[in-house]
Amino acid sequence: MIVFVQIPPRRDFASGYKCKNRGTSVPLPLRPIAGIFSPSVLRPEWSLMRHVILSLAAILLFFGCTTGQQPKRTFQAGTRVGIVNGLEPYMTHEHVTILRVNSFSKKYDVDWNIPVYLEAKLEDNLKNDTRYVVIPVNSPQTRFRLTQLSDQFNFVFTQRRVSSALVKFIENVANEHDLDVIIIVKSYKGESPWKISNQPIVLQGYGLFTRRTVIGEIGINNAWIHAYAQIGVAVFETRPVVLIGSGTPKLKKSNIKDFNLPANIKNIPRTKLDQLHPRIQKYADQSVKNALQDANLVSTEAEGSYAPTHQGSPR
Repeated sequence: MIVFVQIPPRRDFASGYKCKNRGTSVPLPLRPIAGIFSPSVLRPEWSLMRHVILSLAAILLFFGCTTGQQPKRTFQAGTRVGIVNGLEPYMTHEHVTILRVNSFSKKYDVDWNIPVYLEAKLEDNLKNDTRYVVIPVNSPQTRFRLTQLSDQFNFVFTQRRVSSALVKFIENVANEHDLDVIIIVKSYKGESPWKISNQPIVLQGYGLFTRRTVIGEIGINNAWIHAYAQIGVAVFETRPVVLIGSGTPKLKKSNIKDFNLPANIKNIPRTKLDQLHPRIQKYADQSVKNALQDANLVSTEAEGSYAPTHQGSPR
């Protein structure tokens, strides 16, 4: 498609441009361009170049003012939804010390079954809607390939970007199982709400985050003790591959009460760690709810619920 743009006289560039969608007058950044490329400066043979440059600048400015929302997806009866679960079963203890010296990360095997819990939560909510045929995808080959693509999911959940390698993976899984929608569950590496020197602390996985403060180092019980969960749920349409929804939890910044760190912080008793279990489950619930509602697979009418919609129509 060829777009023709009427270039106004040079004096109009000083008056600003009205973005209809925003309703505010924005001084045009085209004024310096218009001045540089004015007929009084340029030679006659450069006149065409001047009009081309100003036309492109005007088009970019016009499209920069459009902020309309994308229409919500709707799904018809018989939509085949695959669930690929790549969440790890273990929890992680991330500890940060003063100046990051002696910080460490340690994994603990736990019997919380968070991956199983989260997948069951997805299945229960989708099976409540007769439009969906839910198909778990649990082959060892798929899980192995998903592990290889772990770094790609950091961008999905932090920037909503999908790499070409991830697109290819989703296409292959969709073709193998004849899927219309694929839901992928994965932990990711991203910024947390806690900061040191105004810089967000980056965490991965789920479990326990702790930090000793200055007075904590001299024996006073004053430490940061938090449950965290960088658990993401991403929803893709498959023909073509498009990210249509994602969900992550909102982490609480408040300390866990009645959770005193032992003297040997690198070896926390299992009974103490189990205090984190219900908090991690709640974070997993948030990820499921946010993803399904973001993709419009379930209704957002009832706050705090997963009530499905029933008015299916062709996509």
